[in-house]
Amino acid sequence: MRILDRYIAILFMKNLGVGVIAFAGFFFFQSFMADFIDAKYTLDQLLTYHLLSIPHILAQMTPPAVLLATVMTLSGLSRANELTACFSIGVGLKRISLIIFSLVILICCVLLVAQDRILPPTYRKRTSYYWREMLKRPDFHLDLKQDKIWYRSGNVIYNLQRFDANQKTIYGMSVYQFDDDFRLTQLVDAEKAVYTDHGWRFMNGMVTVYPSEDPFPLTQQFKEKEMKIIESPKDFQEIDKEVKGLRLRELYSYVQRIRKAGADTKTQEVDFHSRISLSFIPLIMCALGIPFSIRGRREGSVARDLGLCLSVTFFYWLFYSVGLSLGTNGALLPWLAAWLPSLIFVAVAVTLIARLKQ
Repeated sequence: MRILDRYIAILFMKNLGVGVIAFAGFFFFQSFMADFIDAKYTLDQLLTYHLLSIPHILAQMTPPAVLLATVMTLSGLSRANELTACFSIGVGLKRISLIIFSLVILICCVLLVAQDRILPPTYRKRTSYYWREMLKRPDFHLDLKQDKIWYRSGNVIYNLQRFDANQKTIYGMSVYQFDDDFRLTQLVDAEKAVYTDHGWRFMNGMVTVYPSEDPFPLTQQFKEKEMKIIESPKDFQEIDKEVKGLRLRELYSYVQRIRKAGADTKTQEVDFHSRISLSFIPLIMCALGIPFSIRGRREGSVARDLGLCLSVTFFYWLFYSVGLSLGTNGALLPWLAAWLPSLIFVAVAVTLIARLKQ
């Protein structure tokens, strides 16, 4: 029996490897060619940037690859009459499916670890490379801490508590200005900063100037003050993107902090729950693949298997994307938006498996 278990496991893993390479390769190629045709960056820049995207591509392509591996494994056994041979010696579909499910559970665990340990640092490296090497902004630096957000651009360092992109407002804003020798020349602290047609308007704060010839700083309070800052709200929107560079525990702490500050956290909460739900999508894909693989598959072909997998994957990601959008817009709770599509397809898989037994 162990020989049969190993045979099915090896067959499944081979098909999984083929699926991952095929899907990831296609995704990488079309993404690379889209940027290459635009001709905005050099070839080595595009290669480096897209190579840094490979871990994310592999994580995204693993669920459809699991579906393809499940369908190809079971339908292949059926076409070769090996499935009938297994049934004749008392090895039922439940036992064979259990072998595949055990492997998929391990894959889900690896994906969950990758979502927490591997993908965030690679995302930060990719973002840093994009800004510093491709956009030629070597001064760019963005760091999300537990209590503050640090943003550096040139000789200016911004320290803020939170940024509301919808209202174009920064809360808890501090601006450190340095000279060419990186000596602090001015510090501006404000309760909030609002972006208007004339630039940034700071409210309820204090300006501290550090003259080079005087050891004593000069301070002045203000209720409103116009500030000439080259960064626009579009630049500070990188803060929302940088959230993807946080580990799950850090993202959870970040959500709790900005929620206490009164900010809208739906987008960040959806991102948190979607990372976890994404790690378990391979289980749903595997469950969906079983009934489609067994029923009337002996006359099928690899082309039909591939077409079936692509169709199921398309509809699943369509539902999944719509669910995340509804969660971001507030129509659904963040956790429900991330898990509802999976729950729907689990119900479909269970129904199909139950009918298969009949």
